[in-house]
Amino acid sequence: MNTTTASQQGNQCLPYILALCLLMLSLLESAAQDSAEQRSAVPGGSDDKPHLRAGFEGTVLGGYIDHELFWTDSKKTFDQHRFIPFIHGQVSERIHVMAEIEFEHGGLVKGSGTSDGELKLEFATVDIEFAESIVYRAGVILSPLGRFNLLHDSPLNDLTNRPLVVRHIIPTTLAESGMGLHGTLYPSDGSLLGYEIYLVNGFNEAAANSLRSGRGSQKADNNEEKSIVGRLNYSPWLGVDLGGSLHVGAYDDAGEHTLAIYALDANVHRGPLDFRGEIATASVDGAAEDSRSGYYGQVAYHFLPGALPQFPNSIFTLVGRYDHVDLGGSDETRYTVGINFRPEEETVLKLDYEIYDQADGNSGLIFSVASYF
Repeated sequence: MNTTTASQQGNQCLPYILALCLLMLSLLESAAQDSAEQRSAVPGGSDDKPHLRAGFEGTVLGGYIDHELFWTDSKKTFDQHRFIPFIHGQVSERIHVMAEIEFEHGGLVKGSGTSDGELKLEFATVDIEFAESIVYRAGVILSPLGRFNLLHDSPLNDLTNRPLVVRHIIPTTLAESGMGLHGTLYPSDGSLLGYEIYLVNGFNEAAANSLRSGRGSQKADNNEEKSIVGRLNYSPWLGVDLGGSLHVGAYDDAGEHTLAIYALDANVHRGPLDFRGEIATASVDGAAEDSRSGYYGQVAYHFLPGALPQFPNSIFTLVGRYDHVDLGGSDETRYTVGINFRPEEETVLKLDYEIYDQADGNSGLIFSVASYF
């Protein structure tokens, strides 16, 4: 069977797979214990932002900002990196519209008519909730490929730069036009099972050279095949989250070659310690470098809570991360250590030092600030 035929048959089966998943999830929800603790499947995700937690009605506005100072071998500059407004509209108790608009780096360069930044729709979705375990979502969807892609906001993260694997393999921020289902279930008292599964346009032909450059159009697919993206995460108790995700579909204009990305992620919080990591592999059929992979591991230690009387909710954090990517024709390793101070949970000042194994001049200090609003 050729690749095109297999892909077409797979797409024809997808509605039946989704219907079967819907039935199974309904049965699981009815069997869940009533005493299970209700909590978000992805704390800090698109429907769990600070401006939403106090309760809201109608339409509310929030967002975040980050600003950076790079002092490395290759550059010494300030960068107004992101200003991100969030819009959340509650049509009814069970119907919500969410959007994120990204202003990155800047606007038009004076007198040139060119831009040194970008303005784009990061995601924009409508959710219709039939049950907590069955929520229909459509629009520009933040793809559930790995945990970091869902939790990439600068104020959430203890280091300034994002891991290499989520830039080159995932690649964050990955948002795609499509539709599907997501939901949360409670298989036992205190445990949680979350899922997301969508049909999307997928990547385009540029993915043969660079997965980041191959992120597809929100307007139109470059072929007649659709991609499937999904994630399943399990939390046996508070403080532990384990996830697996995939993205599979044709990426070339003819729809004859398949791109498949698989990822595993883990997040463990115990007392003052946080451990997190992610590993991803990509198989790009028909590309010169058809196999790519990467991973990171990070540990953080939180200390001196409320040490400053001006900020009773403040805390300091020491953090270290190891990154590695193998892009077939090249590989890269990065070591990062940092310390940050949060005067409030939603606001953070970060000081990082990065060391790259390649003599490319990127090693050096980064100081940044990020805050939700």
